[in-house]
This record gives sequence, C-alpha cells and structure tokens, in this order.
Amino acid sequence: MNKNKTLAILTILIFTISILPLNIFAETDSEISLESESDIEGNLKKREIKSDIKIQAAEKFKNSDAQFKLKSENSAALEQKIIKLKECKNSDDIECKEYKENAVKYAKEYLINLIDRLIAYLNKLTAKYETSEEITENTAQLSTEEIKTLLNQLQELKTKIEKATTRDEIISLSSELKTLINQRIKINSKLYVEKLKLHRIGEIIERIEHLKIKLNSVLEELKERGSNTENSERVNELVTKFNSLIDDAKSNYYKAVDVFEQAKEIRESNPEEAKKLVLESHEKLKIAQQDLQEAHSLLVELYQMIKVKSGDIKTECWQDKPSYEPGRDLGFFIWQNSCEDNTWFLDWSGDLRNKDGLISQNIKNSEEFTIEKMKILRKEKMQLLKENLGIKERMRLKAEFDHDEEVEIESETEIEEESEISGRSIKNVLNRDSSGSDRARSIKKAIDEANYCNTSDDCINIGSACPFGCNIVVNKDKASEIKEKISNYPSTCMYQCVASDPIECVSNKCKATIKNVDTEPTNNERTNYYHITGSVTTNGKFMDIGPRRFDKKDSFKVSENKIVFDAWVGPSMDGLRFRTTGDQVTYDLMIDGKQVKELVFIGKNKKNPSEIPFTLTGKVTTTPNCKTTEVIYENTCQKRVIADDSDVATEVEVTSENEIEMVMQ
Repeated sequence: MNKNKTLAILTILIFTISILPLNIFAETDSEISLESESDIEGNLKKREIKSDIKIQAAEKFKNSDAQFKLKSENSAALEQKIIKLKECKNSDDIECKEYKENAVKYAKEYLINLIDRLIAYLNKLTAKYETSEEITENTAQLSTEEIKTLLNQLQELKTKIEKATTRDEIISLSSELKTLINQRIKINSKLYVEKLKLHRIGEIIERIEHLKIKLNSVLEELKERGSNTENSERVNELVTKFNSLIDDAKSNYYKAVDVFEQAKEIRESNPEEAKKLVLESHEKLKIAQQDLQEAHSLLVELYQMIKVKSGDIKTECWQDKPSYEPGRDLGFFIWQNSCEDNTWFLDWSGDLRNKDGLISQNIKNSEEFTIEKMKILRKEKMQLLKENLGIKERMRLKAEFDHDEEVEIESETEIEEESEISGRSIKNVLNRDSSGSDRARSIKKAIDEANYCNTSDDCINIGSACPFGCNIVVNKDKASEIKEKISNYPSTCMYQCVASDPIECVSNKCKATIKNVDTEPTNNERTNYYHITGSVTTNGKFMDIGPRRFDKKDSFKVSENKIVFDAWVGPSMDGLRFRTTGDQVTYDLMIDGKQVKELVFIGKNKKNPSEIPFTLTGKVTTTPNCKTTEVIYENTCQKRVIADDSDVATEVEVTSENEIEMVMQ
C-alpha cells in the first residue's frame, strides 16, 4: 500500500475516533456522580454494603475520577497532533516530515490515552455499582461482570497497541477500537448509567409512597378525632396535587423502565436504535424526577401545615396502626388506639388502584401499543400481583396465562368472562396452576351432571363459587356432594353475583333467573370489587360504634355484643370503629367468601393470625360517649351519616330486637 495513502487512512481513523469520546463522556460527572443521599427519608435498601467495601469503592472512584480527568486533559494535546497529521497530508516541509515519521508513535499515544480514559470511566461505574444500596446483589453482580468484560477487551486492545510497530497494525487496531466503542461501550455505558438512575428513582418512589401512607394516617386520625387543621381547604388541595404528582411520576417511571428494557434487548443487534431508546427512557425519567421533587416540596408544606415534624411523623393515638395504602393494599387492618378512649379500628382495603392499572392505562394510550406489548403487559401484571398481594392463593399462574407463547394474547375484554346466570362481568384476577385447572374442569363436569330435574322442586341453589359460576343450581340429591367438592377447591378468583329468584325446571335442567338488577350494588356495578363480610364479637358490651368510611349499599348491624357487616371495596377502603367493656374481641373476617389469614394484618407489625376466627385482647372502656341510638362518625355522635359516594343521609335504624342497623343509601 502506498505510504501516503496508508498515512491518510491512519489519520482519518484516528481523527474519527478522537471525536467519539465527546459523545461518550458528555454526561460524565452529572450522570455517574449520583447523589448518595436523598432528602426523602426512609430506609428501603435492597442490600447492605459493609463499611470496608464502601471505603474501598470510594477510593476506587476517587482514583478513577482523577485518572479520567488527567487523561481527558492529555487528550486535547494529543488530538492536536492528530489534527496536524491530517493537515500535513499534502505537505513535505520539515515539521510535517517529523510528524509523518512519528505518526505511529503519536497514534499509539492517542489510542492508549483514549483506552485509559475509557477504563477510568468504566471503573467509576463499577465503583458506583459496588456501593449502590438501591440495587439488589444480583443486579450489581451482573452489571459489574458485564463492565469487567468490557474492561478486559479494552486492556487486550491496549496491550496489542503497545506492541504494534507498523502503520498497518495501528490502522487495524484503530478500526477494532472504533467498532468496540460504537457497538459495545457507547451503548452499554449509557445503559449502566441509566440503570443506576432507574433504581435510584424507583427507590425514591418507594420512600415517598411510605411517607404518603404516613401522611394519610395523620390526616385520618385528625379527621377521626374531629380535629380540623388550619386551612383545611388548602390541605385538601395540596393532598390532591401531591397524589396526582406521585401518580404521574410513577407512570413516567414505568414507561422509562419499559423503554429501557427495549433498549437492552436490541443493544447488540441495533446499537444506534438502542441509544435512541436510552435517550427516550432518560427523558421520561427526568420528568418523573421533576414530579417527585415537586411532590416532596408539597409534602414538606403539608407537614408544616398540620404541625407535624417533617420526616418524623408519629400519630398521637394510632402508633399501633398497621401501615397500608387505601386502594392499593388488599386486606383487613386492625388496631386499638393508645389514647384514653381505647377505640378499636377495623379497616378493609381493596387493591384496584395498584400500579398494574396505571401500566395498563398508559401502555394502552400509547400510539405504539402492539400485541407484543400486550404480552409483556400481561406478564408484568401477573408479576405485580405476586409482589403486591403476597398470598399463596394468588400466586398460582392463571390458566389463561399458561397458553403457548405463540398464541396471541386476548384483549382485556376477552379475559373477562360473562356469567350466564348473572349477566355480570366476571374477572378472574387470581391464579391457579395447571393441576388446579384440571380439577376445576372435573368439578364443572360434576356440576353439569348434577343439574337435572323433573320439576322445580327437584332443584336447589347451592350458592355462587368462582370459577364455577353464579347461582349454581343442581338436583337436591346431589347438593351435598357438589357442595363438598366446591368447598374443598381453593377458590382463586372473585365474582360479583346477583341473587336469583325461585328456580325453574326447564327441559329437565334446573335454571336460576335473575332478580331486578336495580336492587344490586351500584358504583359502576362494582365489577371486580371484593365482597367484604364478617362479624366482630366481644365478651363485654359494644359502645360508640360507627363507620370509618362506608359506600352506598354497605351495611352493618350491632347488637349488645356482636357486629355484623357487609360491604364492597375496590379502589379505596372502608372500616368500622368501636369500643367495648370487654377485654376480648373476636374477629371472623372473609373476603369473597373466603377466610384468608394472610390478608389480615394486626397492629404495627402487621402480624397475621394463626387462624380465623381469632381473638385479640385489649383495653376496656367503661363509659360510652354516644347514646345507643347513635353512631360515632368523625368523633361526633350522630343519628345519620352520608356515604362517601352519596349525597343522601342514612338514618340509624333501631330494630325490634333493639339492635341498631345502617344500610348506606
């Protein structure tokens, strides 16, 4: 090859590489030097890092940062030599001859300096991964191993360059380095930095969610005690805005995670497109971060307005309250306050405001929504159910999700089945394994075979049970057998059923008909709501009973020593409060007709009972505040209460047995 041509190729290659680092390191300090502490308090560490490891990593980061800055300073002078070589392409003056004679030397110096700079940058990243407590041990290990692979490749190239003696060798090695930078280092370094940011923002979201729960607890207690804060309208305004900002931040965060995962998948096959996706993820993350910062400012203002020290919220009477977020954490939550009145609280909450709903909404609203994204969404929602519910009955994979990967996933409406009896939408949001599915088919077959009659007197309605149907009707002779089969099957879904009128015998088959649907619960038909039922008994006498929060059609009945309640809950919470002259309170609680001890949380430590029913021991009360014909609501004795989703007051009714009863209108 012609000497001048070889020099020209070498110069162009080196000059091209000299431009690359400007793009790679454009965000160095601002991207890698992530803040180590957040002003949002809380401890949600994913792992514990020993102090000696932190010290070593800090030293590594410091040394790598110094090396990176030094090599960055050196690169300016070395780049000038490369530029001069390019200018000397068609010149043979003395200075240019000297530059041409030392072309290999200058090229080696530049390339080695660039590699050292890259190594220092990756070592800074490694140090961050080694000390980040926002990521799991497994995530940190996988990332550091990938970075070490890149470091080894760079070190091998550096060794080859140091040994190179000819222009052709340098040209080949320059080309190899350029490929490594373009196809591996550039995209992966961005991914590593973005991953740290994602985990950091994710941790902040978790922390602020916990503070949100604490704040709600304070506001609830103030409301329950009848204590109005100053500027209550302003407080409500700030709370609404705060909740909206958190939801927006979470929405953008989940979108950023989704785009980030797409970038990871194509980083090898299409690094340029992957870089665009990383940038898109980064922009969404910036928006989420801005929303979180604004939300935190509102939180500080709220703390000041309700006169509670920021970051150290302790309720006066509810110190033993189990922490939960209404509408997101499913279950019963029980505690007794620590003040003189010794009030017991029984809350129940749905989980229909969980983040899988936000994911659905945002992905479906996206113009880029595809069947492939729906598959990802469905899998993610199942994983979220596992994480959020934490109950064995809800961790089996639903039969609809066990289909072969090649089968197209149904739409959301196709997932919902239609009850032939109730005509209502039924959604199996819980899961079962394949063996359970076979067993369910066997029970369904037995139910079909047991449905025969000559007259309507042969038929009986044995109730509703998911996944077998609403208003299951069979021949009376088979009723006990079918009931036993159903009762032994671990129900993993929920129905919203309508009670049936008297059963008919049509074509030798028992058939249930439907009552007027106007008698059924409203609130958008409460599709997929949880049916909450149960009773509370005491060894003393109840007093000062009242709803914490009730919706229309929710009801409770109170005798001297027993409370019976019936309610529906979805994206919010309901609850009861009461006092008793007894020192023991027994709870018999059900969700969708099932006693699930894993969904009962007692006290601050959220202890689960060993069985249901269960009895708790507490402090007694001797003197009532309210009359027997009154209920207590927001710390005031009242004869009528307005449901949260109604504008009509419900009167306290006194039955002939001298019981009080309320069915919210």
